[in-house]
Amino acid sequence: LVGLFALGTRIPTLFGASAPSHPASASRTPSGTPTPTPTPTPTVIPKPAAAVGPGQHAWDTLGGGECIQPYTSPWAETFTVVDCTADHSAQMVYTNLLSADPAAPYPGADALAQQINTLCTAGGVIDLNAAAAYPDLQVQGTFPATDEQWKSGQRSYYCFASRSSGQPLSTSVQGQGPTG
Repeated sequence: LVGLFALGTRIPTLFGASAPSHPASASRTPSGTPTPTPTPTPTVIPKPAAAVGPGQHAWDTLGGGECIQPYTSPWAETFTVVDCTADHSAQMVYTNLLSADPAAPYPGADALAQQINTLCTAGGVIDLNAAAAYPDLQVQGTFPATDEQWKSGQRSYYCFASRSSGQPLSTSVQGQGPTG
């Protein structure tokens, strides 16, 4: 019976008749050009435009020039900003972008650590005339420490000035910004 059925379905083609055309079912009809899934475009978070006023602020909101009291590390999550005429432990003297290119790959923490000293000690970051009053002035910098931070758009570095003796600063040591 199976053989007769198979032979019966082929009889028209054996005698030169074309195979019957079957209308395509709705489920087999393509629905047009497939819509591509949009790939999210990474964005770079711009550096803050200006210094923030007194109070407690997240590290990534500091714009440069803020005097900080207390200060234990440039890697703190929040900082208490005070007036620069009052004694303070440190000053966030400068911030800028490492890269404004949203497609730039993360260079790695080691590569950024090698650059940060040069970036934060560039001429103009510190006011050398004001810094002369503090022979033990030191500069430390922070940067995106992980690939996740970089991918989230955090591309800024931050430069902090403090005294290695732990003694307070009583004036601003912020320069006009890098020269050259």
